[in-house]
Amino acid sequence: MELKAFIEGCFEQHYNAMLRAVEGLTPAEMAWTPNDQCSSIAFLVWHYGRTLDRWLHTRLKGDAQLWQDGDWAERLGRAPAVDGDTGYGFTVDDLKAYKAPDTSALMEYVAAVRQESVEYFASLSESDFDGMEVVNPRGGTITLAVMCQQLIWEFNQHGGQIGYLRGEQRGLEDPGYSGGLLESLAEKAK
Repeated sequence: MELKAFIEGCFEQHYNAMLRAVEGLTPAEMAWTPNDQCSSIAFLVWHYGRTLDRWLHTRLKGDAQLWQDGDWAERLGRAPAVDGDTGYGFTVDDLKAYKAPDTSALMEYVAAVRQESVEYFASLSESDFDGMEVVNPRGGTITLAVMCQQLIWEFNQHGGQIGYLRGEQRGLEDPGYSGGLLESLAEKAK
């Protein structure tokens, strides 16, 4: 499997698992935290969208984030739109102050960012992943492949947190579910 296909598959699997975890949750369940030092599912989903938006638009494409282009910050209760408002570095007080937005609006934002990322990554060649340099927010540059490695780690970490928080509220998930991977492979085998 080529690196590009592997990365696209990881992004797809995580997104589908996140959609499954959020499906059917009430606003109270989206906003719930086990204590005031923890993130909610709504925060983690918002952070997913914001992180992808910033990496895609600011770091890769060099253009305005969707967050800044339109009314997303207002619709999600974070107006005015601030480029670096991604949840990274939030303090306990910031977490306490975070208000879960309307789930439909939140999922629309995440879907819009994700769709742009799917289209962008589809336009890349295999060699772009080692050839493209991306500004690292912690200084210097990294390759696109290393950036994707960071995003996969972040998506896996926060996806697990989302699943855990859902399980705390709803109990065990379907034990046969594999994050969409086995279903996807079975479909491709047909």
